[in-house]
Amino acid sequence: MNILITNDDGILAPGIVSLARAVDGLGRLAIVAPETTQSAAAHSITLNDPLICTKVELPSGIKGFSVRGRPADCVKLALVEILPKEFSLAGRPDLVISGINAGANVGINVLYSGTVAAAIEAAFFDIPAIAISLMIRDKLDFDYAADVARSTIKMIIDKQILQTGCVLNINIPACEFGGPKGIKVVPQSTQAGIDRFEKRIDPRGRVYYWLAGDYYPLDETQETDTIALNNNYITITPLMFDLTSYPTLNKLKNIIDAC
Repeated sequence: MNILITNDDGILAPGIVSLARAVDGLGRLAIVAPETTQSAAAHSITLNDPLICTKVELPSGIKGFSVRGRPADCVKLALVEILPKEFSLAGRPDLVISGINAGANVGINVLYSGTVAAAIEAAFFDIPAIAISLMIRDKLDFDYAADVARSTIKMIIDKQILQTGCVLNINIPACEFGGPKGIKVVPQSTQAGIDRFEKRIDPRGRVYYWLAGDYYPLDETQETDTIALNNNYITITPLMFDLTSYPTLNKLKNIIDAC
């Protein structure tokens, strides 16, 4: 199996190093990731600047390529240029894994996530993809996350769950919880947050705002990714990039057809 690894925290982030170590042995690895942190970059791509690409060596000794661009740029560039020319990879990779992200990507945050966007970019190319994120409490333990990630990814591969055009969004509970209770396959929560900004004044007297949002109390009656993760379960949510509202589509078609 040929596996492409990427992330949104930057190619030297500890999460991607742990992920590479975790999946080493499951297949032939290629790493292409952003040069710097791209958190909350969502699915933006670079149009007005060149994508500068540099060979790097990760702290573990694994070699990869850093890209001065967004997570989606990295996957697109890797599939079209870097993998076939630098890794002599015939055909597309069998799997793209994005992560391990420092912080959970559940609920509406999925829409802002560069980690998830990188995986969805692979889905555009009909390549199975996985996004992996680690919930944060007081500390980050990527060794713990890597162990959980490896066993979960191996289960997914062995059970042949992977599908083209679909992203499996995996979130790992915080290490302080004492280890996951198990795995739950759950839908994405659509519960909205509370947008709040702190107004401040810079040394030159200019007004600026700092995003400091919060969350409404969670609806415990709904079994979603947010609830399951908070209850110490590994969550798996299958995602697709088709944003069409089919009930509304059919309703509109009926209205137009009747005119």
